[in-house]
Amino acid sequence: MKPELKKNDQKKRLMKRLLQVVFVIAWLPILWLFLSATLGKALFALVGVAWFSHAVVVVCSLLFMFMAFRYFAAFSEKIFDK
Repeated sequence: MKPELKKNDQKKRLMKRLLQVVFVIAWLPILWLFLSATLGKALFALVGVAWFSHAVVVVCSLLFMFMAFRYFAAFSEKIFDK
């Protein structure tokens, strides 16, 4: 394999990974606000402890973003796989 092709392939892999990181950074606050408005209020009404409901919302947001990240990575592999 030519060195410039190998270098180009490394750049493509880096850009794919960076695109996924930007996706997570962009959507995490949106998902966190949505879950705070829906799940957070319901948890606070049930439990009555604000810090606990907020912690559950943060954990759920991170979990959902991790699942979305994995789905996005698998989807990009299907599309861009050679």
